[in-house]
Amino acid sequence: MRPFLPVSGVSGVYELSGLAVDTYPFERLITVEAAAERDAADALVNRVFGPGRYAKTAERLREGNAPLPGLSFVMHRVGRAGEAETTIIGSVRLWPVKIYDDARKVVGTMAFLGPIAVDEAHQSHGIGRALIDVSIQATFKTGVTAVLLVGTPAYFEKFGFMKGEGLTLPGPVDYRRLMVLYNPAYTGEALRGAVDK
Repeated sequence: MRPFLPVSGVSGVYELSGLAVDTYPFERLITVEAAAERDAADALVNRVFGPGRYAKTAERLREGNAPLPGLSFVMHRVGRAGEAETTIIGSVRLWPVKIYDDARKVVGTMAFLGPIAVDEAHQSHGIGRALIDVSIQATFKTGVTAVLLVGTPAYFEKFGFMKGEGLTLPGPVDYRRLMVLYNPAYTGEALRGAVDK
């Protein structure tokens, strides 16, 4: 097995961490999602998660919101001719959210990660890990304080995420699954408060 190749992004080239190991039987390319790819990425998310995702509290943070510029990523297979195929096999987006105190004063901002969607025929090859790794690096390069998500602790702890103590979402959620990863450049205290758009 070989390490993932560097991938291109609007802020440069990102080296993937040792967490993600190339187990693919094909070449692949991660790029920033282009405007022309938005509908295909949406379709992938809908196929993977179905209509039930709209009932989740996490969706309240995305409704009426727009992803952070340059922080949506897609993965394509690379064909034999060395060019990316048009079909998107993986997608992840990051969304701007604010942290409010009890007086509804903004005390900080974060990037909300998700959903992470991988085409069913391409799962169990580390595509999700690669997309997460790239998105975290790219987000922190922009100076964002932290990345927040709702996910499986045993999986996301491998990336350094920890329980989002003192943070609440605008609806019911299993708070054991609310996780945060602070930018290594951030030297302030952990943010506490209500997360919203």
